[in-house]
Amino acid sequence: MRNQAFRIRRFKNRNGVFSWRIDGRLGGIRLRRNFRTPEEAAAEKAALEIKALQTASSLRAITTCLTEDQVRDAEAAFRRVAEHGRSLSSWVDFALANYREPAHRKLLAEAVTQFVAAKQHEHEQDLLSEAHLVRLRRQLNRLQLHFPGATVAELTAPQLVDILSGDWPRVRLFNNRRGIISTFLKYALQRDWITENPLVKIPAHRMRRRRSAARTLTAQQAEEPMTYVEQQQGGCAVPFFALCLFAGIRPVSAPARFSGCGPSTYGWPRI
Repeated sequence: MRNQAFRIRRFKNRNGVFSWRIDGRLGGIRLRRNFRTPEEAAAEKAALEIKALQTASSLRAITTCLTEDQVRDAEAAFRRVAEHGRSLSSWVDFALANYREPAHRKLLAEAVTQFVAAKQHEHEQDLLSEAHLVRLRRQLNRLQLHFPGATVAELTAPQLVDILSGDWPRVRLFNNRRGIISTFLKYALQRDWITENPLVKIPAHRMRRRRSAARTLTAQQAEEPMTYVEQQQGGCAVPFFALCLFAGIRPVSAPARFSGCGPSTYGWPRI
């Protein structure tokens, strides 16, 4: 049975005295209560309506030292963790044990400026090419445009995936972008601007390497020119041919003293 709304009306008693009566139902039971003043009746009506709402739903009136915003936050947290089968306190304990606040909150723009300055110093020491420095600046400027006003610690793996593959780059370009941003984040990690590198969760794409089309000589084919060289000029050209054969050296020209002493049957340079 539904709870009817509580009403307040003026009521005349048998002794002729007027009072204010509350009339309604609570949990299927009819309630009638008389009060001397309308203020007392209004206060009781409010209390009965709250009790009726609690009876009809799962709401409970609990005395707490939390503010209204804190209560709403706690209720939202309970709803989020309910489906995982663990208590809210267990999640709080896990967060307190594992979460580490960055030692320094560094703005992304300031971090990029400091990182580029360090790479510029490496370039001046001839440790970094000009082309790589240009690509590094371009990619980090692109990163700043996507996160204006953000700190380095606010960068997450899903956001970085959008940056790396936003314009559908080729695999090589994706890997190049990832390498530059990963180097920057490692630099930030060393300075405690972040507690972990989010790019660890974003692996680089595997690339199929093209195999060389160079023809490999068999042992018999390698033995024939070496035997020939040993018989020419006392074998003085053996070290030279051995380097060409086993170290893969292919000289454009050879010393003049060996001119005309070898065949070109196997693609060897005539020396």
